[in-house]
Amino acid sequence: MNNTSLKKIISETQNNPHIEWNDKSLLDIINSNSVFSGYIHNNFSDGFAGYFALLHNLTSNLDNDSTIVELGNREGLGILSIYDSLKENQTLYTLDIIDDVRFVGDKVKNDSRVHILNDFNSLDSDRIEKTFEKKSISMIFLDTIHTYEQASKEFDLWEPYMKDDCVMLVDDIRDYMPGRTKWRFHTELNYRHKYDVTEWAHSDTGFGVYLK
Repeated sequence: MNNTSLKKIISETQNNPHIEWNDKSLLDIINSNSVFSGYIHNNFSDGFAGYFALLHNLTSNLDNDSTIVELGNREGLGILSIYDSLKENQTLYTLDIIDDVRFVGDKVKNDSRVHILNDFNSLDSDRIEKTFEKKSISMIFLDTIHTYEQASKEFDLWEPYMKDDCVMLVDDIRDYMPGRTKWRFHTELNYRHKYDVTEWAHSDTGFGVYLK
């Protein structure tokens, strides 16, 4: 993805930070939970969860053969957001070390385009090498442990597998969260295009979008 397209998607999502669902049946499980349905529908006035719409819109604008990777998938809201706009030949790999995708139904789990790997440590270099080809990932979302050290290690390990125009997303980049130091990763990352979309995407803890 080029920067012109990325800026356009960010702007459009900021203007409407809500998912226009293609398949509302994906929400059958989560809609019974008032808290988490509020998150995925972004039913807040302070821009708490607009990043789900951003995941959705970015996916729909990636090439048809794109590989998308999500590091950290607790509860499964990111999976639903990406899956609803996943194209025919796109592939989603979503990883965690805790098996808790409680809001993801069988339709998603049984889709051959989706690989939910919840025994996959994001720092397991051997498994990364066995699973992914170099320069194959079009979008990656870093959402595991919220520290500078974790984000830096993940970036170092996964960067060789990212395409030159890979879109990277990182949450929790605000600098006032106790015990959360990913803001240092955001500050130090030497990327040409860096977008802090915290205000409308994740006002609680921060959110960044990056392109080389």
